[in-house]
Amino acid sequence: MSLKNWIFLIGLSILWGGSFYFIEKALLNFSFEQVVFFRVFFAAIFIYIVLLIKKIKIQWQINLWISFLIMGLLNNVIPFLAITYAQESITASLASLFNATTPIFTAIFAHFLTKDEKSSWIQSAGILVGFIGMIILLSPKGFGSFEYASLFALLGAISYAFAGVFGKKLKDNNPLLNVFGMLVSSSFVTYLLFNSSINSINFNTIYEFKDIILLAVFSTAFAYIIYFKLLLEVGAVKLLLVTFLIPVSASTLGIFLLDEEFTLYMLFGSLFIFISLYLINKRKNI
Repeated sequence: MSLKNWIFLIGLSILWGGSFYFIEKALLNFSFEQVVFFRVFFAAIFIYIVLLIKKIKIQWQINLWISFLIMGLLNNVIPFLAITYAQESITASLASLFNATTPIFTAIFAHFLTKDEKSSWIQSAGILVGFIGMIILLSPKGFGSFEYASLFALLGAISYAFAGVFGKKLKDNNPLLNVFGMLVSSSFVTYLLFNSSINSINFNTIYEFKDIILLAVFSTAFAYIIYFKLLLEVGAVKLLLVTFLIPVSASTLGIFLLDEEFTLYMLFGSLFIFISLYLINKRKNI
């Protein structure tokens, strides 16, 4: 992989890792549902501007927008709401570690829901190791004492995994069009669900939107653009390296900017998760 692509990969991990930081800051002024709506809404506007600049025509076929709606639910609405809600109770660092379990669930769902992505024995071992890591993260005070807010972060990872499997249906479309359709659908659904809260938003200055705008433009819209650029240039396997880097970026930001503590159980849990990701990303002929 070229130096340029390594820089893009590290940059993407910082943008996605930074999303947990921006969420934590945005929650100081807004409710979790308001944060999610304005995140996808502002990101959709940004991507629409990109479409206009690149002169990409928007398609309006009903079947296509049904797919966008499903993808929006799986890749935005459910995980964004679940993770943002979880961050009202758990740290950005811990939320990012649960987010890193996405490839574990992706491997499970791909094994059972696809014909061409069956797990090898070493990938199955990786899934088992990953579940051990999840149990450690869920049980900071010992077995039987679960962090229930963390279950929502885990729900977000599961939803991302389903999105990864379903997203193959959109592989023939322009990636930016997929992102736009997904974000527009997500904005529509989120507004329908939480219009009362969104309409009653209360703020003193526009400056309070700073973290949501940064979350939408950089950690959502701009991150998607880099993601699809890397996907085309280095492929899906190497792009999965970002899964290892996101918790590092999020934890670093959390520790130094939010005064979060990276505890011993988080260290052990993340170790199991990283070993799991390494095994799952091994090629099937190994």
